[in-house]
Amino acid sequence: MAKSVPVYKLTSFPRHEPNAPFYMTRLEKLVQEFKRIGDSHSHTFYLMMWITHGSGTHTIDFKTHEVKPFQLYFLTPGQVHSWQLSADIQGYDLFFEANFLRSRFGNRLHEYPFYHSHQHQPLLNVTDQRKLVGDLFTHAWDEYDQHQANRSDVFLSYLHLMLETANRIYNQQWPGADTLFYDHIRQYEDLLEHQFLTVREVNEYAAQMNLSPNYLNHICKSVLGKTASQLLYERLIVEAQRLLTHTNQSVKEIAFRLGFEDPSYFVRFFKKHTRQTPAEFRQNASIHR
Repeated sequence: MAKSVPVYKLTSFPRHEPNAPFYMTRLEKLVQEFKRIGDSHSHTFYLMMWITHGSGTHTIDFKTHEVKPFQLYFLTPGQVHSWQLSADIQGYDLFFEANFLRSRFGNRLHEYPFYHSHQHQPLLNVTDQRKLVGDLFTHAWDEYDQHQANRSDVFLSYLHLMLETANRIYNQQWPGADTLFYDHIRQYEDLLEHQFLTVREVNEYAAQMNLSPNYLNHICKSVLGKTASQLLYERLIVEAQRLLTHTNQSVKEIAFRLGFEDPSYFVRFFKKHTRQTPAEFRQNASIHR
């Protein structure tokens, strides 16, 4: 039987301080103290995970990545992930609420390509800048752990430095097209995230963005090599996979929940995009959990 995926808040973690909008821990300590933390779960907060030693796999929204030293992972609220890590794993986990960064840096959080995008890679393989990134995490951890004066303000400064450093490295590794195009992609994905269950026409999204459907399609193809419709379909598929894996709802119930009036059409839609029926996907997901 499928199990509901746990949704963790900052308060779910050992020794989280009441009302603190941030939390940091050594990865090896988290794995030891938080039983079954490697099982599928999601968060209500943003996450950065820095790997310094060890190996394994990290699955984020059904895409599995090989864990290696000097990797930096990013997760947004609602994403489902799980991992299998070696016994010698080492690194840091840093969690924060959106309002913590927004309090000083406005909407900057929404401009980072590694957040708010199902299309961009959720990780960086850090090479030339590994000392800088490692030092930032080490200093941030010291600040978090030592509880000195103005700790929250100083920790926020470290968080900002880490995100800006990651953004520079990310843009070097994944050079993009026109900045304006990326802004439109992020806006479209943000609209999709909030409306994909109710709005199914690209022209309606384009109208909200004050763009023509053809121009929105051109932007998506230029930046991602995909049509605007493909992005909408991929978001629906991810949600279907989450429901099939982490709920006991029937395929018919999931179809209706996702806005498909005809369950048989949902089955055909799912198979077209995944090469499996919903039932086959659920069975395979159950075997590999």
